[in-house]
Amino acid sequence: MTKIQSSDLSPNPTKITTIYTDGACSGNPGAGGWGVVINFSDGSRRELRGRKAFTTNNQMELEGAIAGLRFWQELDPDQSVKLFTDSKYVIDGITKWIKGWKQNNWRTASKQPVKNQELWQILDQLNSAKVSWHWVQGHSGDQDNERCDAIARDQISRL
Repeated sequence: MTKIQSSDLSPNPTKITTIYTDGACSGNPGAGGWGVVINFSDGSRRELRGRKAFTTNNQMELEGAIAGLRFWQELDPDQSVKLFTDSKYVIDGITKWIKGWKQNNWRTASKQPVKNQELWQILDQLNSAKVSWHWVQGHSGDQDNERCDAIARDQISRL
């Protein structure tokens, strides 16, 4: 399991408006980290972070999304939220592929076991109709995506 750390940037946040997530890996597999930026309606934000000594980039992308949704579910699960990630793997997996995987007993269309099945199952449990999934181009100047990337890379440097 990854080590999770959190930093409060505001003592009294209101409702969550957006969650940004990113994962990174030094080598694939190798040392990895993930970062999450959670924005609140009052303009405050919170950052979450985690790292793992030996992992893959896709696992870190999933861990970031899982951490963001866990925080949302603990704080405000009745409120709709937008989750942004630069991972097509996460976006396509949760919005397109997962239904077929579940129907095929966690096998791909080519009958191979789904990679990272345990993480996908956790993400699926956390997902709901209240979550809207959005892809953002990585390294394109989106401030929150860039911050998530910086957090993830910082976590790698701490291993």
